[in-house]
Amino acid sequence: MEVLEIEGTSYTPKVVFDVKNKVFEITGDSRPEDTHTFYQVLIDWLSNLDSPSVQGDLKFKFAFDYLNSSSSKFIFKLISCLKDLESKGVNFSIDWYYDEPDIDMKELGEEYAELADIKINLISVEV
Repeated sequence: MEVLEIEGTSYTPKVVFDVKNKVFEITGDSRPEDTHTFYQVLIDWLSNLDSPSVQGDLKFKFAFDYLNSSSSKFIFKLISCLKDLESKGVNFSIDWYYDEPDIDMKELGEEYAELADIKINLISVEV
């Protein structure tokens, strides 16, 4: 499967989805003008990932500096896609990074884990 790579901007996060190298990252600010269009590309890519093309465990990294409410809805959709992959036999882990003083970002990761009934590793980063 081809690598999905999107350079980050001041409004959109950097995205790297690379099955071969087992790199799956979404990092930076997320407040795109057209949230649906931006995130639908990621959702479609994940939806087309199948277990025969995956060798070993995958690790997903979410590290947002800022996440607006419309982006938050799509991040939950992405996490739901991961839950679907789990049912297809794809093994993965999710790391949710947040700045130590940013309790809201930590709680958002906890909320996603609870709503999707999925394990998310919360990782505090000192600023």
